[in-house]
Amino acid sequence: MAPPTPIRGLGPDSRLGDAARRILAGRLADVRKPETGVQDGADDESVHDMRVATRRLRAALQVFLSLGGMKKLERDVKRLQDALGDVRDVHVQAAWLEDMAGRVEKEKRGARAGVVELRDARLESLEAKEKRLHAELKRWEKRTVPRLKKKLEALDDEHRFGGRSVRGHLRGRVRRVRKRMETYVDAPDAASAHALRKELKKLRYELEIFQPALRRVMDAMVEVLVPLQDGLGELHDADVRLELFERLAAESKPKGRKAARALLPHVRDERAKHAAEIARELQRWHSEEIPRRLRRMLA
Repeated sequence: MAPPTPIRGLGPDSRLGDAARRILAGRLADVRKPETGVQDGADDESVHDMRVATRRLRAALQVFLSLGGMKKLERDVKRLQDALGDVRDVHVQAAWLEDMAGRVEKEKRGARAGVVELRDARLESLEAKEKRLHAELKRWEKRTVPRLKKKLEALDDEHRFGGRSVRGHLRGRVRRVRKRMETYVDAPDAASAHALRKELKKLRYELEIFQPALRRVMDAMVEVLVPLQDGLGELHDADVRLELFERLAAESKPKGRKAARALLPHVRDERAKHAAEIARELQRWHSEEIPRRLRRMLA
């Protein structure tokens, strides 16, 4: 995951309006960096980088909602993020199937053809998803970017950027992460894992936003979050594959059904491996009392 553009020269006593303007401008610049690569051919790396950047921009818009006029902009950015996500999902699954084609061929001669058929079937949907993405990119460039730039010029708020309310808000976010962890431990299914992952991402992106105001605290907290967030991302990909191949095993053409059934044990093993890694990481969070330590950092 590419890091966001660092925002220099801000501190706890910076005016909120100035901080919002500079942070949102930086997040907008991060979205625009990979834009040419996405427009030219929607290559995997550019799509991934732009998708992550839109998430960070949305997080910043949500943080500065109190300044007004952000909700519609946030919804417009989400449209682009969703279109990028649809293309990215096809890239991820097609790449995984390409890798699996070689592995299953070693296990059973002739098995590769069925897996390649499944990969090609996934890639068939890519053209329509890329077409939608390019339509959203045009909307983004013609409507969203000009409106966002205009909004940045009008931002003004004399409150402190790093006041007590910031720490209180982030402590609340840590509490929500802890509750999601408890829910996942009680019922470690795909839904609870995905909910925990989303809450962790919100915390991480907000920590990045307020990093200039609480620099030492934020660097330490983000470092703690990364392993768990990354592991939950891998678990989510495995859950998506498991649901997909269970459906393909029932609905595909004969060769595809056979290939999907052959892949399901690999997907289940992969899912079990990631779930075990998450269980170990959550045990570490519990034994080291990481949520309590994070809240204490923000006291």
